[in-house]
Amino acid sequence: MSNEEPDDLWPVLPSEAVQDALSDPNLPVELFSAIVALTVAIAENPWLPESSARDSAGDWRRLPIPHGRGLVEYVIDTHSHVVRLTRIIPL
Repeated sequence: MSNEEPDDLWPVLPSEAVQDALSDPNLPVELFSAIVALTVAIAENPWLPESSARDSAGDWRRLPIPHGRGLVEYVIDTHSHVVRLTRIIPL
């Protein structure tokens, strides 16, 4: 377990579209596992070096899923201290 305090974590809230994608029984286990791992990484640091900004403020982010499996998109709400996982784009 990390030495970080729980207040340092960013709650990650999935959109309805993300919930649907993750609950799809046809979603490969490897892709599901990779998305869960990215969600944990985002909760620890939403500004991951591997992510790229989708807007000039940098609040909307895009993060590649490892091994070319797709992209995860999310928005960082600094005011509410929460991350909203908006979309999964599997490849």
